[in-house]
Amino acid sequence: MQLFNIFKVKREERWLALAMLAVFVMFNALVIAGHYHAYTMGAHGGFWSIFTKNFRMSGYDNWSWITISGMRIHFETVRHPLYLTFLYPLYLLDSWLIDAVGYNFAVYFMAAILVFSAFYAVVFMYRVFREVLGLTRFDATLLTLFLFSFGHVLVPSMVPDHFIISMMFLTMTLYITGMKMKKGRLLTAWQGCVLTFFTAGMATSNGVKTLLAGLFTNGRRFFSWKYVSLGAVLPFLLLLGIQQSQYYLLEVPQEAVIRNIVHVNREKDARKVEQHINERESWLKSHTGRSAGDGAVGKLMDISTPRGEALVENFFGESVQLHQQYLLKDVSWDRPVFVAYSWAANYVVEAVVVLLFVAGIVSGCRERFFRMLLAWFACDVTLHLVLGFAINEVYIMTAGWAFIIPVACGYLLRRLPQRLRRPYRWLLAALTAFLWMYNAGQTAFYLCSRIC
Repeated sequence: MQLFNIFKVKREERWLALAMLAVFVMFNALVIAGHYHAYTMGAHGGFWSIFTKNFRMSGYDNWSWITISGMRIHFETVRHPLYLTFLYPLYLLDSWLIDAVGYNFAVYFMAAILVFSAFYAVVFMYRVFREVLGLTRFDATLLTLFLFSFGHVLVPSMVPDHFIISMMFLTMTLYITGMKMKKGRLLTAWQGCVLTFFTAGMATSNGVKTLLAGLFTNGRRFFSWKYVSLGAVLPFLLLLGIQQSQYYLLEVPQEAVIRNIVHVNREKDARKVEQHINERESWLKSHTGRSAGDGAVGKLMDISTPRGEALVENFFGESVQLHQQYLLKDVSWDRPVFVAYSWAANYVVEAVVVLLFVAGIVSGCRERFFRMLLAWFACDVTLHLVLGFAINEVYIMTAGWAFIIPVACGYLLRRLPQRLRRPYRWLLAALTAFLWMYNAGQTAFYLCSRIC
């Protein structure tokens, strides 16, 4: 029972948590309402066409809807080894409901997971500010709202992808390890095992962050035989076993079925299929930089996309403030890689956020907890900006790293003289209010326009 105490919402957290819960429920309802009749069709086939035709938001995938609806696996289980395990019981329940009532509940099941994950990401981040950094209730609330005002921290709370789930596990890891550091305690091997299992299970790259968290928390004791074997090696072996069993039991048979479908479609209308494939390849080639090589890893790395423009318009741009043009469009279908803001004010806001971030780094770099966050951030910068993984749509990765910005702002607040704290709070409040009105307003407009 004590294991689940971390999910108990404390009295002082309730108003913030409930307010954000209402926001997440509203946005998920708008997503579902956009194509309600199509999304809830109880057909036993055609789910891929139904969802991919009607859902498109910034490059986020709807594979979870398709998996729950008909157990078609379109995501790479090697990179997300535990994701299918989360979805499979929902597929069994949904399949039974489709047979019983002729109605597809996949979008509701996924919305429940998203709302739950976003809700606890809010709770854990509030606790990081309040308990780990030791800020006041007002400051902790303000910085939590600041984080979720970011465009691509808010959007993952409503799209059927894994990013907000990953964020929940990462923020849980931050809270647990942060409190361990503050109290001078070690992260036990079994705690490390559980955290690594779930964070790496959602996205294997997140496992590296959890291992770094263990290293910063335990120091040299991280390298003990017990921790390395139970806290590091065991969870990856478990995930490998789960992924391989899923691959041979579910993915291999599915690949044979898909090859047969493609073969049948080619025989029906070979010219149309070839035209569609050529058009897609041409678009993707024009919107993706030159890869580092032809191997499995090299193909994922982009070496030609301009890093400076990616940093300004996408990494610190679109991640925090959605662009007015091509709003929530998908670079794989209908959006250029780089889009400029229509208002100069957006660049001013971006510059202020980056300056506060840099000042926060200077203020917090002596703290072990913040150095751990910097190591996490270095992993993301190396993966996306240096190696170029997913650099053409790097903003969809925001939920995995953006929490370092308000944490840096929290450390800056702690270091400022008392006379400067009030104007600094006003600045943060103004930024937060603007970003909520700007990002939430544009997102609501986009979703409502799809209903009408």
